Amino acid sequence: MKKLITVAAIVSASMIWMSCEKVESYSEIPEVEFTKVYLADTLDKLKNEVKHQLLYFNVIDGDGNLGLNKGDTTDKFSPESEYYHNLFLSVSAKNQDGEYAPLTEINENLKYRIPYNEPVGQNKYLKAEIKVAIDIPLASVNYDTIRYEFFVYDRELNKSNVTQSCAIPLNIHGTVFADGSIKKVKEKEQK
Repeated sequence: MKKLITVAAIVSASMIWMSCEKVESYSEIPEVEFTKVYLADTLDKLKNEVKHQLLYFNVIDGDGNLGLNKGDTTDKFSPESEYYHNLFLSVSAKNQDGEYAPLTEINENLKYRIPYNEPVGQNKYLKAEIKVAIDIPLASVNYDTIRYEFFVYDRELNKSNVTQSCAIPLNIHGTVFADGSIKKVKEKEQK
């Protein structure tokens, strides 16, 4: 019996210690941060050459209410509403003077719905890595470098900060990794 009481006391002490862990707190306004992008030359379903991109960024939302359920299609999230999508990107191309100009013909299609995930535990914040796949037809590309700007809305329509990617080279062929430094992926790493 004495042995059982000792074990129970240790387990209880452990549970009290774990319940006293510091509760992390973040702003209820989401914050986004670009991390990296992968680019690869490939073909789309119609066999057109495209520059396939995987854009990665981190998001932190203090109250964990980022994302939309499939059924969120009425009222403020109806397809006619500006909040039907909760992730907005825009792309700009670098011109001869080193300035970036918006590519309006592509920007119309860069709206997405991040799915909702219920936060678990006592900390209701959400930390996530978001990955967005984007294909740009190479036939319509007459620029060497692009850059994305993006932001998100949470379910309470709090708009995050607007941030941007690094410069993304479209003139390097093969598979490329970019995070501010440009690296050509070696053949061995591609497989």
